Amino acid sequence: MVPCRGLAPSLRRAALLLAIAALGPPATAAASDAKPRARAVRISEPVEIDGRLTEAIWQTPPAFEMPYEVRPGENTPAAVRTEGWVAYDERAIYFAFRAHDPDPSAIRARFADRDRSWGDDMLGVELDTFDDQRRAFEFFVNPLGVQMDMILDDVVGTEDTSWDAIWDSAGRITAGGYEVEMAIPFAALRFPAGGAPQEWGFEATRIYPRDRRYQVSFAPRDRGRNCFLCGIGRLEGLAGLRPGHALEITPTVTGARTDQRSPFPDGPWVAGDEEVEAGLTARWGLTPNLTALATLNPDFSQVEADVAQLEVNTRFALFYPEKRPFFLEGADTFDSATDLVHTRSIAEPAWGAKLAGKQGANTFGLIVARDDRTNLLFPGREGSAVGSLAGENLSTVLRYRRDLGGARRSAPSTPAGRPTGTTAASSAPTASSGSASGTASASRPSARAPAIRRRRPAGSASPRGSSPVTCCG
Repeated sequence: MVPCRGLAPSLRRAALLLAIAALGPPATAAASDAKPRARAVRISEPVEIDGRLTEAIWQTPPAFEMPYEVRPGENTPAAVRTEGWVAYDERAIYFAFRAHDPDPSAIRARFADRDRSWGDDMLGVELDTFDDQRRAFEFFVNPLGVQMDMILDDVVGTEDTSWDAIWDSAGRITAGGYEVEMAIPFAALRFPAGGAPQEWGFEATRIYPRDRRYQVSFAPRDRGRNCFLCGIGRLEGLAGLRPGHALEITPTVTGARTDQRSPFPDGPWVAGDEEVEAGLTARWGLTPNLTALATLNPDFSQVEADVAQLEVNTRFALFYPEKRPFFLEGADTFDSATDLVHTRSIAEPAWGAKLAGKQGANTFGLIVARDDRTNLLFPGREGSAVGSLAGENLSTVLRYRRDLGGARRSAPSTPAGRPTGTTAASSAPTASSGSASGTASASRPSARAPAIRRRRPAGSASPRGSSPVTCCG
């Protein structure tokens, strides 16, 4: 080796850089590109979702395990063992887990409302069905089978818990830990059309809360990456996935009559006029990755009521999350780093139509609705004012996004967690692009509380702990 003591500083730096380059990339970087793989098995026998792993497919060797503790440790050996299986048939994909625990009496599990068990022990999967490393479906269950599902947007860096799929789950605590089963219909997912073999991005996660909140996973995490989905594992063996043209038709009939005493309060009851309204909502899965919806005089009386908020001494408009199924379908299509679309501003639609889907690198969505009320927001630097007009309006939202540069398998760091080469264009609703404050209705989302669909930053009270997913792979 030639000594560099007598060389100029610039030459010494050049020699040092050449020596580092000759050594090659660090071993950790090379290892991060070797993604773990799990294989799904096609089955013909039905699986009973009862939390008991008695089916023949669950007696075979596990399809994968979760050997890594990714939080608080960084890819250290997991303190507990977790086994997993994957199977599918023409209708659904099935997951089974056996979570070993040295002290089953310390397992945290409670019966709770959907999406309300984040403090419990839990197991779940993240499915990047388009393998574009931008969005994924998340399904988690606690040891008693309570469901939690979300849509992860790795571009914006949020998880949307307002999305609720129809799927089955069950769990039970055993002498050695707990076991859970999940059945996710293909009709609840969006994935590339056609029956050709597919590979999905795949991650399995276990939350193990004891003296601290431990997180173990199927794939290691590279905290030097600014994305989560670009570092997860792979699910292979999927072929012939054909969910069919899922058609859902929901007719509604609502009747009401108001009686009153005349004269009040001692007079006899006088029957009022009877009012009957009919409505219809239809959802059609045109292809596995394209969904169309239409609604006529929709009835939202069965939708979960808004949680009341105080509007005393508030300078800004109150915001309420979107809970109406018509607007939740494909809602992630309209997500962006800046909240541009507030579907709660469409308060009393007489009719509406919606189209959302993804084809290759192109993602598109369209909402058209005739609203009987016009809600407006007047923003300011230190506050905002709201108002409503009695006139009807036509609200239209169009969103198109094209992913450039292919999947982000080794995406470099970019500002605000946004991958290189992502473009988006959208138009806000006409004459109803704001939000209005109001109190919650006792039976349905308030018609005077149109607001942004609130999204939680990814990682807050989520399976991944308190750190956003955009900070670590």
